[in-house]
Amino acid sequence: MARIPVHGSCHICGVYTKLSFEHVPPRSAFNNRPILFQAGEDMLRAADPDDVKQIAQRGAGAHTLCPKCNNDTGRWYGGGFAEFAHQAMAVLHHTRGRATLYCSFDLFPLRVFKQVICMFFSINGPSFARANPELVNFVLNREASGLNPKYGVYGYYNASARGRSSGVAASASLSSGTSTIRVMSEAAFPPLGFLLAFSSEPPDDRLVDLSFMAKYHYNDRKDLVFRLPVLPVYTGFPGDYRDRDTVRRQAGETMAAMRTNGRDGA
Repeated sequence: MARIPVHGSCHICGVYTKLSFEHVPPRSAFNNRPILFQAGEDMLRAADPDDVKQIAQRGAGAHTLCPKCNNDTGRWYGGGFAEFAHQAMAVLHHTRGRATLYCSFDLFPLRVFKQVICMFFSINGPSFARANPELVNFVLNREASGLNPKYGVYGYYNASARGRSSGVAASASLSSGTSTIRVMSEAAFPPLGFLLAFSSEPPDDRLVDLSFMAKYHYNDRKDLVFRLPVLPVYTGFPGDYRDRDTVRRQAGETMAAMRTNGRDGA
């Protein structure tokens, strides 16, 4: 049966047209088979993250880009990103998912970085491009380098069997009477995860700042050495790196406190 065409505004250029299916991340970066993957809003609706059983049969992605943006960005950046993903997967394989050392990566930094930005366009709606025109110019101009410091891109290893994506969201934390607001979007798919922060600090100090990769030129191939942390991806909350046991323990403690308060207030 022929698939029904999907029309809408391209998430990068904004043109209203027939949209093509964009794999996030690229198919060649281990995204070519069914996987347990859900958007953040799906996981947030679930009472228990273990209840989320959505399987992306075609790999994770959606109809988000016009054919031109899909083909151009895929041709320019997809291969470079896939190389990085395969090297990261090899690190996790050889360390059995417990990478702790600095590792050397042979890669095209700018191509990897721009593919990551392209992923955030697909995760978010067309309004993301309208709100961030400089990111549009950044990915549609293959040779453009350098990024406004208000954007921070952070990375980590995702050794779990889960992927998650979250559009732009805000979180607030209170410490010593001071409130901290963080605005972020996240894309996590084995073996990597990325968080885009907007004029705010990352939610976890273990995340590694990869923003420096934007300074390179398109054809620069570099041997870069850095240590990415292995972080759990369990809940649907962007920037939440608690593992399953911690989430369940804290949920039990919260329920116990609520029952105690309920009895005390009776």
